[in-house]
Amino acid sequence: MFLLTRGRESAYRENLLDIADIVPGQSFLDIGCGTGTLALAASRRVGPGGAVTGVDVSEKMVSLARRKTRRARADIPFHVAGASRLPFADSGFDAAAMTTVLHMIPDGERQSALAEARRVLRSGGRLVLVDYAGGLESRRHLSARHGPHGAFDLHACRETLRELGFRAISEGPLGWLDLHFMAAEKA
Repeated sequence: MFLLTRGRESAYRENLLDIADIVPGQSFLDIGCGTGTLALAASRRVGPGGAVTGVDVSEKMVSLARRKTRRARADIPFHVAGASRLPFADSGFDAAAMTTVLHMIPDGERQSALAEARRVLRSGGRLVLVDYAGGLESRRHLSARHGPHGAFDLHACRETLRELGFRAISEGPLGWLDLHFMAAEKA
């Protein structure tokens, strides 16, 4: 990520947490947590009165995330599970994020993954999605035009979010890699 964000990874993560309105004392779920970098940043933001949890479909990623958080002396539980079957109770989180995950979820499972994210959020909870968006002709970065990245448009999730009962949907570019965000609140 360092090379892709030109050394701005920390600023990128903080920007995502700002979009999610993460403040001390909240509970945050990182769906598709990968190696746990966003979860660690969120842990610093929520402080000792808050809680962060990570989940990823890859056992290898969860293992790396656990190792990284142990080295950082952070207390973040990580779980192996797919985004469309989250192993958490209803309404347990103030905010959740799915960063560069949706393009990897098969078309037929995306709505289920978004519905699961909604299920685990409290009323008024905020979901932040980050992925590639717009037509291929508008994408400048090579990674945004090929493979699953090039076949995915985050804007296509807008109507699904509305159908699932999300409100206050906002969106925009993040300023690099042709990544965009979409943020919504559980009604």
